[in-house]
Amino acid sequence: MRLAVLDMAGTTVADDGLVLDAVRRGLTAVRVPLDGPRFPALRRQAEATMDRATLTVFGDLLDGDMHRARRASLAYEACLVSAVAYGRIREVPGARAAIEALRAAGLAVALVCGFGPETRDAVVEALGWAELVDVVLSPCDADGRGLPDPALVLGAARRAGVELPDAVVAGDASAGILAAVRAGAGLAVGVRSGAHTEPVLRRAGAHAVIDSVAELPALLGLPS
Repeated sequence: MRLAVLDMAGTTVADDGLVLDAVRRGLTAVRVPLDGPRFPALRRQAEATMDRATLTVFGDLLDGDMHRARRASLAYEACLVSAVAYGRIREVPGARAAIEALRAAGLAVALVCGFGPETRDAVVEALGWAELVDVVLSPCDADGRGLPDPALVLGAARRAGVELPDAVVAGDASAGILAAVRAGAGLAVGVRSGAHTEPVLRRAGAHAVIDSVAELPALLGLPS
């Protein structure tokens, strides 16, 4: 393997409920009552899809009303940027060490996410990863196409100058695994630290499933 494409929220960046809090903030901004009868179903839908592009998630939650979805998305991103400012962002335990091990073994490392660029860059900067990774991509870098579209995985490989069979993709949700499979990645690895269970990740096409991204170097036979 010459490239590792790693998801952010839930895989390398600890969620700790922050993403769902931001979804709530977004829905509140467009006057969706959080104590209304519809909210439990909206929450389940958000939990199942929050690894996708933020605007797409809100578009689905708001029945295709993209004007309200854009307003909700802005409130969502503002909530996460605020969380960064207040020091509420942390890595998944062992994520930095795993990235360092991958880099030491000669792999390029790309981070992909559904966040907007301001939020994405704030998170990367807060964790001190700006100089640690080679590529950081959001849907805005792929014509708005987020997971499970393969565009982010393909873009990461292109920017790293690596062929897809030489890439490993690791993510905690089915969308990331589907993107890896559709892109033709050599290895799709599910991670049990976030959105989806092992059966869901396996059904999406994961070749292997691990408890944490911290285990990825060992899975690849690298020193950890």
